Amino acid sequence: MRVALCAATYQRPKGLARLLQAVAALQAPANADLDLAVVIVDNSAAGEARAQVAAARDGFPWPLHYVAEPRRGITFARNAALEKATALAADFVAFIDDDEVPAPRWLDALLSAQRRSGATAVLGAVEPVFPPATPEWLIAGRFFETHAFADGAEIDDAHTANVLIDLKRLAALGLRFDHRYALTGGEDTMLFRDLLDAGGRIVYAADAVVYETVPASRARLTWLLRRWYRTGNVEAALYLRGRRRGAWRRPFNVLRGLLRVAVGGGLFLANLLVLGFGSKHRIVRPLYTVCRGFGILSSSLGWNYSEYREVHGT
Repeated sequence: MRVALCAATYQRPKGLARLLQAVAALQAPANADLDLAVVIVDNSAAGEARAQVAAARDGFPWPLHYVAEPRRGITFARNAALEKATALAADFVAFIDDDEVPAPRWLDALLSAQRRSGATAVLGAVEPVFPPATPEWLIAGRFFETHAFADGAEIDDAHTANVLIDLKRLAALGLRFDHRYALTGGEDTMLFRDLLDAGGRIVYAADAVVYETVPASRARLTWLLRRWYRTGNVEAALYLRGRRRGAWRRPFNVLRGLLRVAVGGGLFLANLLVLGFGSKHRIVRPLYTVCRGFGILSSSLGWNYSEYREVHGT
């Protein structure tokens, strides 16, 4: 079984160092003939990670490949990873981010879930790791936690922060990351929706855990509001690309956005009146619905937030 473990990186030398150290410490799956290669795609035009990857090769337990992709945008980097994995004749590609570290048995858990289910993709768990000065309300609100499912559950969405994909099945379907989402994000949501529409299956592996470092620049309300707004952009795009398209879909999307803004705004005011400022995470929570509604509205009218223009170093 050939697996390409891929990560895109952009100006995160500390995060990349943590990732490479953790990957080097991965425990090989038991009772499996594993041929593993690690692929780091540098999305910096200056090739800033080249020397760091070259230095890490000494004593690294797996073949370590460096790929330069100077075209700015997450889709270019991830498609470059898919191309390199294909060139390596990989059966599966595992994606992880450069601000994450995998648990020692992470890859084993992903592969075991795939063997049991035969699924096209396997999604794992992402647990946040906060900086020391993170506000308590932000942690209590669990705003950075991804949705958890029962182990082996079949699910209808996935992301590239922690996922294993059947590369040959992906190639047979002709699927790649859509460059329209290079700087906005949401490209992984679109790819996995295309995979499901083509008859693919996604299952959840509860034991395949990675730990995401949350930088101080993200551990704040302003970043959360922008992220929630961007998820509304993605939701609007998903709805507009539905199978039964028609001229009514765009105005209906606008109506959906307005409804979310109204409902979320009402809940926010109600919580503010009832709770005061003593339970900040409960007051903030309805703002998710408000921001998502505004995101749906703006995307329906042709404007999307380019989240990946910002750099959050770790």
